[in-house]
Amino acid sequence: MFYRQRIRSDSKYLTDESKMTGKGEHVIIPVDESELREVMRVNNSKGNPVTVSAMRTGVCGGCVPLEGDVISLERMTGVIGIGRDDRGYFVRVLPCTTISEINRVLRSRDFSHLSDVTEGAREMLSSEPVPYFYPVDPTEMNGSIGGNIACNASGPRTYRYGPTRDWVRRLMVVLPEGQYIDFTRGDYVAEGRRISFPAGRSYFSFDIPSYDFNTDVKNAAGPMFHENMDLIDMFVGSEGIFGIIAEADVYIAPWHPLVSNILFFPTDRDCLDAVREFREDDLVDPEFLEYMDCGSLDLIRRVMSSDPAMIRVPRLPDGAGSALFFDMQEAGDMDARYARVAEIAGRHGGSLDMSWCGRDATDRERMRELRHSIPRSIFEYVASLKGEMPGIHKMGTDMSVPDEAVDEMMSYYAEQLDAAGLEYVMFGHIGDNHPHVEIILKSMEDFERAKEVYARFAAKAVELGGSPSAEHGIGKIKTDYMRMMYGERGVEEIRRVKAILDPKDILCRGNLIGVVQ
Repeated sequence: MFYRQRIRSDSKYLTDESKMTGKGEHVIIPVDESELREVMRVNNSKGNPVTVSAMRTGVCGGCVPLEGDVISLERMTGVIGIGRDDRGYFVRVLPCTTISEINRVLRSRDFSHLSDVTEGAREMLSSEPVPYFYPVDPTEMNGSIGGNIACNASGPRTYRYGPTRDWVRRLMVVLPEGQYIDFTRGDYVAEGRRISFPAGRSYFSFDIPSYDFNTDVKNAAGPMFHENMDLIDMFVGSEGIFGIIAEADVYIAPWHPLVSNILFFPTDRDCLDAVREFREDDLVDPEFLEYMDCGSLDLIRRVMSSDPAMIRVPRLPDGAGSALFFDMQEAGDMDARYARVAEIAGRHGGSLDMSWCGRDATDRERMRELRHSIPRSIFEYVASLKGEMPGIHKMGTDMSVPDEAVDEMMSYYAEQLDAAGLEYVMFGHIGDNHPHVEIILKSMEDFERAKEVYARFAAKAVELGGSPSAEHGIGKIKTDYMRMMYGERGVEEIRRVKAILDPKDILCRGNLIGVVQ
């Protein structure tokens, strides 16, 4: 018998970081995969809708229930094993394990409590000359690995390491009718556009959607369907509508010492021009490139002025109009590399004298804190509006475009927002042509205008060959953009796959493709 409790109207299980709120009847908290399968069998037999929840760090409403029950995976947590194959080392994890926890275990180098997924893997990893880490940084390090896989999360280090999908080796997935499939990449591969696989006593064989997933840009808009695809890639990015991730193997990589840097520039244009040079420079070779515009630095100054304890960093330089945050590996001739950094910065009004640099963990964390204080401050502000405006949620872009289109997209953002009279800040993953534009809402009228502008942004990103969802997924908030990306035909083809795997449509209703009528 599994744990089941009625959900109160103020329950944490009815919201996520988007500040969207939903409604549900009960929360069910399975302790392991067998109990999760029982939960699905019982709810499927009754046709009872269920929404999967874990750490609730998403920003698109994916874990927010519209009806029925919530399945919280919070008790299914932990690193349970270590293995090694031809690609390298991997860890076996339960779905609610956080990225922070994975890295904590790997840093400890004490693997005595873990199992050997392959013979001798624990001893081999512990004897490596450097510790290992999970390199996908989805910005929110306390998000769950299952949630990250479900929406193919990425973040700043996608610039070097790619998104979550590139690091998934194996999945155990519980399907809506209670069957499960345990498979490794390469076990089940489509023949052209048709894929077939067993799950318990069931056998599935069907045509996959006809669209080709855009891999030319950072993209988290649905599963990566394409000819001869691997079954792993049908579940990565599917946002829980096909099945629930109960266990995963993810690859890890050798850790290397890093130096964190923040360069300050007089204007936004100066900073963006410097970005172009840094991105093309093999000597500097940054791990990521994170942008903070003039509005972002002004927001930080206001927060620090009203509550100095909120952001524990030094006062920003007086001449700082914008900033660029990046890490470099401590390798090679560091004097030569910093000379190149100074040369590039100097051409655009910056200098090492007006910059921050730190190699110890405390300094590096303070710089990371500065960057992440921007969205956190906006999340808290939007949350403060909910009492007066319960229908409001945050409005931040998550769009990427090809290299050649980034200047046009950045100009389009500013033109449209200025014309609409909306306050905003721009910050984030400029190395992948994927800055976030957060609209600072003050009223429901702002909210309605922001939704109209956001739709124009999404259409423009697609027109330029980009994605309307680069890292956060679609959830329930951005389902219109799936049609924009793949057309009505593409959405209907995804619905057809869902109907095969979930004939009673009980799992994660509203995610990715909207509510099926």
